[in-house]
Amino acid sequence: MNIKEIFKAFSQEPYKHQLEASEILLKGKPVVIRAPCGSGKTEACVFPFLLGRGEYLPRRLIYSLPTRSLVEDIASRLEDRLKKLNFNVSLSRQHGADSKDPFFRENIIITTIDQTVGAYYSTPLSLPTYLGNIPSGAAVSSLLCFDEVHTYDHELGLKTMIILVERALKLELPFVVMSATLPDSFLEWFKENGVSILRADDENIPTRKERNVILKWHDHRLTVEDIVEAFQNYKKVIVVCNTVVKAQEIYSDLNDDKVHLLHSRFTAEDRKKNEKNVIDAFKNNDSAYLITTQVCEVGLDISCDLMLTELAPPDALIQRIGRCARKGGKGKVYVYDVEYAAPYSDGSIEQSRKYVSNELNGKTVDWKQELEFVNQLLGPEFQEIMKDEGGRRKILSNLGDAAFKGDKRKIEENVRDILSVNITIHENPCSLEKVLWLMPWINVDVRVLKKAMKDFNLNIFRVDYIYDERKGSSYDCHEINDPYHLYPFENYILSPINVRYDSNRGLIFGEEGENLEPQIRKEKDTRGDVKYFKETWFDHVRKSLSAFDKIKKEELPLNTFSNLLKYDSKSSEGILALSVALHDLGKLNKMWQKSVGIENNSEVPLAHIEDIYIGHRPGHAVVSGYASLPLFKKLIGKEFAYNAIALAISHHHHARSENLERYEIGWKELVRRILDDVASKYGLDINSEDIIWSQRPSILPYRFPSVENTKSYTIYAIASRLIRLSDRESFGMDKKL
Repeated sequence: MNIKEIFKAFSQEPYKHQLEASEILLKGKPVVIRAPCGSGKTEACVFPFLLGRGEYLPRRLIYSLPTRSLVEDIASRLEDRLKKLNFNVSLSRQHGADSKDPFFRENIIITTIDQTVGAYYSTPLSLPTYLGNIPSGAAVSSLLCFDEVHTYDHELGLKTMIILVERALKLELPFVVMSATLPDSFLEWFKENGVSILRADDENIPTRKERNVILKWHDHRLTVEDIVEAFQNYKKVIVVCNTVVKAQEIYSDLNDDKVHLLHSRFTAEDRKKNEKNVIDAFKNNDSAYLITTQVCEVGLDISCDLMLTELAPPDALIQRIGRCARKGGKGKVYVYDVEYAAPYSDGSIEQSRKYVSNELNGKTVDWKQELEFVNQLLGPEFQEIMKDEGGRRKILSNLGDAAFKGDKRKIEENVRDILSVNITIHENPCSLEKVLWLMPWINVDVRVLKKAMKDFNLNIFRVDYIYDERKGSSYDCHEINDPYHLYPFENYILSPINVRYDSNRGLIFGEEGENLEPQIRKEKDTRGDVKYFKETWFDHVRKSLSAFDKIKKEELPLNTFSNLLKYDSKSSEGILALSVALHDLGKLNKMWQKSVGIENNSEVPLAHIEDIYIGHRPGHAVVSGYASLPLFKKLIGKEFAYNAIALAISHHHHARSENLERYEIGWKELVRRILDDVASKYGLDINSEDIIWSQRPSILPYRFPSVENTKSYTIYAIASRLIRLSDRESFGMDKKL
């Protein structure tokens, strides 16, 4: 099957930019695509991946988007398409409200940009930090696609994306960057770095070619009277407000059953339901009206005859305009002035006001006009962003610090400046321990919450999550008495006094409410569950190596790993197999064996017992990495590589372990048998005498690999993932994750 045949399966002819993207990607090269809304950018990335995965392209695609709702939209669309194609490919969606694939095991992962960055830097947002280096091996070696990049925070998310792109270029990995509204100055940076640029236009896309949208400027604020008049004259109308509060006020004033409301302050379940209702309403022939906010700018596949929108910066305004006459035909967009710039800057609104009123008023807004709008107003800003290597170095340093500490907040802080918190509503927070993770949560800007606390005297409790590897998770509640003690990226429980949730209007401050109730979920959260059974050390190593053989086709990016080591494929695979074989070497420490009832070398050593968490066990993971380091040093010879492998072994239970306990390894003959088997299979020169068989207590000289060293960190991430997945797979812990 070729790319044209894939499109033919959907009764479509591929557009020029889709064919060109396929040609570039199937050569294993990166590409940037700038194309209008509705031009099939998603298919331009995903369809070539289906054809080239495992041969010309990595075996996994991580598709990053700015919002959860867009993740749901793209994932649903691709699921429908994959059902019609005969490809053995799995897909998952991964975001804060849907975290069923936190290890990034599926072939295609549709996720948010912050989830991608967190996974890349071993600090995943949907996993305990001790498991952090499992998804990192996927993130550093996959085909990374960044879509709707114009919506990324210009000073943070965009620069963070460029950091990942620069690393992919160093590793000679392909990637895809896509957007409708990117200035030429952004594209020029990629061109200078040897990346192919594809530019589509209206003439190549029939629905855009036949589209005629006229913009009219109104130098007054949007009123309910304007909206009522529009409803009387048009069947499909979208009204876009810059703030949730204004959207809620207009919706309440209209009080019309045909009017829908959509914004960011709904629970995930209600927002999904509301979006479906909106899409269904706009598809049929009856009148349909939507009051919404910035959430309509990406992912909402609806079209109106008339749009009434408040003034916004060029990239946001163009995305809004893209929802008018989306499928072709005639449409009108009325742009209304605003009294206050928030949530945008005064400067960006003033620039947009001048351009819209002077250059676009009364004109047909086509792709050429949109690009000119973006280039004039955003071109200089993006030029400075792309040249700001110092800013990127600062962000990389921050991400390195986040990776070193496992600091999820710092990951978020370097992706977006939307200082959000998650809130739920309940009068007795301390009664929720067993059902807290089942509560519906709503995302709110922390500045909005601070103002609401001042204005309405809210009772707020902060949730502090506690994770113990042996005892599982729990939480504490702390009452907040001062708005200045509200911090972003935290979880808060609000008393229903002066705060209300309504499934039609969303979250409302200043009204008396009721408790939100836990949601019933079919699946159990089992990512941390571990069921051990009695198993000998030798059997566990054998099973781990068998598991490695089982998962390596999907999980081992052999070309990338071989290129980093500058070794042939067989030897490179053998080094990873050796790291799997030695991951539990520290359990042959005589004191560890004594803790599970094995007293001397004449007995068969164990790897696991049923009650593994009962009683004290000496640490074994760091012992394994430390003891095997000289062996890998002699075998590999490159410091950046052998240190990374040894650290990956040390971190196979906790991504940031560093304490080395006193040890004396026994059962040397068993170790030699395992090493001989690996050496024979992969043709490696391995000498067991290179192992450090005993040592006094110490601390590793380094706790975590430097993320600034692209080669070393990539080797660490790949090795960590293979070791930990092989270990988990060996005793059936990883059936679902």
